Amino acid sequence: MNDLRDFIALLRGRGELALVDHPVDPVLEIAEITDRVSKAHGPALLFRNPAGSEMPVLINQFGSHERMCLGLRTESYDALAERVRGLLDLEVPQGIVEKVKALSKLKDLAGFGPKSVKKGSCQEVVYRGDEVDLGILPVLQCWPLDGGRFITLPVVLTRDPRTGVRNAGMYRLQVYDRNTTGMHWHIHKDAAEQYRRAGGRMEVAVAIGTDPAVTYAATAPSRP
Repeated sequence: MNDLRDFIALLRGRGELALVDHPVDPVLEIAEITDRVSKAHGPALLFRNPAGSEMPVLINQFGSHERMCLGLRTESYDALAERVRGLLDLEVPQGIVEKVKALSKLKDLAGFGPKSVKKGSCQEVVYRGDEVDLGILPVLQCWPLDGGRFITLPVVLTRDPRTGVRNAGMYRLQVYDRNTTGMHWHIHKDAAEQYRRAGGRMEVAVAIGTDPAVTYAATAPSRP
């Protein structure tokens, strides 16, 4: 599995996805339908015709233990925890047998690092300046008394201005107009601290629709 498209295909193949072709409004309607389906322990939903946008909306993809395990590429939470624990506790092996056993773990660990590429699918369509219009996105308003429409599952990428260390966090973005959003991060969040260090102005990248493991990782309170 390489990206969100692969995950959607996997969910569909496992009977864990319901397709909704009827036009549904991102303002309140999608959230209301999802609320009922989620509380009934129903499937993930793919709204293929959200009103006002040509982009589909995948929602409730993490709404069950089974779908979480599929997204994290594991048979169970315990199996994943054991795998991570084994990598974190990796020590210098003693003897030829232990060294051979360690090789497979080191191979896995070496493949976890980010890879730099010159092109990506996210660069196939580029908007600049006045071309930018957040209105093309089917951004949800979930509750009647919300302040507006929020991008609710973004991977927000920032870089510490002092150390250069990157951070990926899950912070809501409120859409103000066609090219402006508000950033919602609590005072104790890593990106908020980087923002303060930068003196109140910094570059931010936002990725939407990422591989499910990447999306989940952005919510995890991990440290390098």
